[in-house]
Amino acid sequence: RKQWRSGPTWEKISQWPEFQWRYYRWSYYRHVEMVDAQIGRVLDVLEDTGLAKNTVVVFSSDHGDGMGAHQLWQKMYFYEEAARVPLVVSWPGHFAEGMQDHRHLVSGLDLAPTLCEIAGIEPPPKCRGRSLKPLLEGKEVEWREFLVCEVAIKGRMVRTPEYKLITYQGDPTDQLFDLRQDPGEMRNLAFESRYVEVVADLKKRLGNWESLLEKAPLQS
Repeated sequence: RKQWRSGPTWEKISQWPEFQWRYYRWSYYRHVEMVDAQIGRVLDVLEDTGLAKNTVVVFSSDHGDGMGAHQLWQKMYFYEEAARVPLVVSWPGHFAEGMQDHRHLVSGLDLAPTLCEIAGIEPPPKCRGRSLKPLLEGKEVEWREFLVCEVAIKGRMVRTPEYKLITYQGDPTDQLFDLRQDPGEMRNLAFESRYVEVVADLKKRLGNWESLLEKAPLQS
């Protein structure tokens, strides 16, 4: 979006030489190392105190980081570097170790109902997420066909396992990416004639999703 590529901050970063981008990525990876070490300390305490088998550990994040992709370095947009986050769930003796799931679309909204089901309690009323417990147990269940994400700058993303549509209020430049053929999201297909039906289908899904939302009252 134009807002990301304007202003003094963008002008400064857009002039970074290659070594500055390398340093930025190196710093990011050092932060990842630090987080990994601190999580290791928590897991060690659980093992040492005998609580590991009676504790569910969830590791996730609210957003990713640009990592220099698309010359972006921040959050608040829908490219994979920022929109995809880690989700690791551990419960020894209940969930298989080392299992990975690349087929199902899951959301941070699914964490509350997941933990509620594990704890044997009802999820909050009007909770929009779904429990991941069946997936974590390796069961075959009917699952959602698409997922919607949103950010505070009036943007929304709707994605299926194959496609992602990004749209912003007041911005006519939609973005459509084929995630299987173009995982780097470098080719915008939104204005190619053979993808008209794909865009229409995703916008319809997004509209149906929006119609189910409870709109917040306007503040005076």
